[in-house]
Amino acid sequence: MNNSQLTQGKSRFASRHPNQAFYGAPVGILLLERIGRSGEFSRPFIPGSVGNASTWSIPARYKTIPGLSFTELVAPDCEKYASAAVQAAIELVHEGAQMITANCGFMLRYQDAVRNAVDVPVLLSPLLLAALLGQMLPRGKALGIITAKASSLTPDMLEAAGVPADSDRVVIAGLEDAPCFAAAFLTASGDLDGTAVERETVAAAVGLLKDRPDIGMLLFECSELPPYAAAVQRATGVPVFDFTSMIEFVIGGLIRRPFAGID
Repeated sequence: MNNSQLTQGKSRFASRHPNQAFYGAPVGILLLERIGRSGEFSRPFIPGSVGNASTWSIPARYKTIPGLSFTELVAPDCEKYASAAVQAAIELVHEGAQMITANCGFMLRYQDAVRNAVDVPVLLSPLLLAALLGQMLPRGKALGIITAKASSLTPDMLEAAGVPADSDRVVIAGLEDAPCFAAAFLTASGDLDGTAVERETVAAAVGLLKDRPDIGMLLFECSELPPYAAAVQRATGVPVFDFTSMIEFVIGGLIRRPFAGID
């Protein structure tokens, strides 16, 4: 070890956090309950899914919101789970999370409640990217949003994401009528067939661009769609953004690494 390394070693002090069970997992992820009104929801989280820890460039920790299934999240009375979402986020922060995200884009409903309760960045939905992407798009180009369930992406949710609900530059397509996607992720009535879901997602994206050739970017609302983003980009030729784009963007700000180039 050289003197420079010794000096660097002496100048670094690890932060201690009382009652923290383990260290080194700064990404905190809120999870939906995997048991809904129709019974057990046991399909896997594959690589690329928010629920798969190997998706991330740094370690993540997870916390389930008790009682909050997808069915409950998109129900009219979903606000009754806001306090449970807040409590789960607070626990993640106490355990060492330096950012809070979630595994469903419709958790945007709890964005303000959670953000007001913790002192770390909160990004519960990639829909938060919509306003930024809209500012990035050339004039005359539209943003296409592919969502798990179009009827649940309500005008008030778009407004909460900073997108005017009546904007003609935002086009939405849902996957609720795609049989393999719906069986795996909405109704829990079938196993996950990744090949079939990829085919359905690509078809939805291609169909959206066929209807609106002015679409210049695509945004996936659903946390289970990132595994199919590369296939969609190959099929459409447009940039594709999703949960992973958002989370890795924030990770890049939280954990800056020195540049090691040639000067």
